[in-house]
Amino acid sequence: MNYSGGDHLSVAKALYQLDFYLQQLNMDIRVRDLYERAYREKRGDRYDDRWLQVLDEHLEVRDSLSEPFTTQTILEVLMRTGHEPLVRSLMREIRRRKIGFTHIYLIGRSSRR
Repeated sequence: MNYSGGDHLSVAKALYQLDFYLQQLNMDIRVRDLYERAYREKRGDRYDDRWLQVLDEHLEVRDSLSEPFTTQTILEVLMRTGHEPLVRSLMREIRRRKIGFTHIYLIGRSSRR
């Protein structure tokens, strides 16, 4: 897949980052599974997920793990680029597994002297 377009590259990075999260959580599901659940039936004969196998062959996609990202930034990219079915697939899986998550932001500095 050619990632020269901004949205294509953003989606590729978001999916790569999401797959990293899933691996870190030791989940037995990967982005490819979520993608298939979201799109196989809808796209029928036009379904193709081969491009997901080669995400790590693109340097900018691989390097996205060293960029700051959160689950929120990943979901924002997917929603902005029309991948609501994939987000819904992820949310169904989270509910099915009874996984909870939250965002914690720490702002400020230590009062130690």
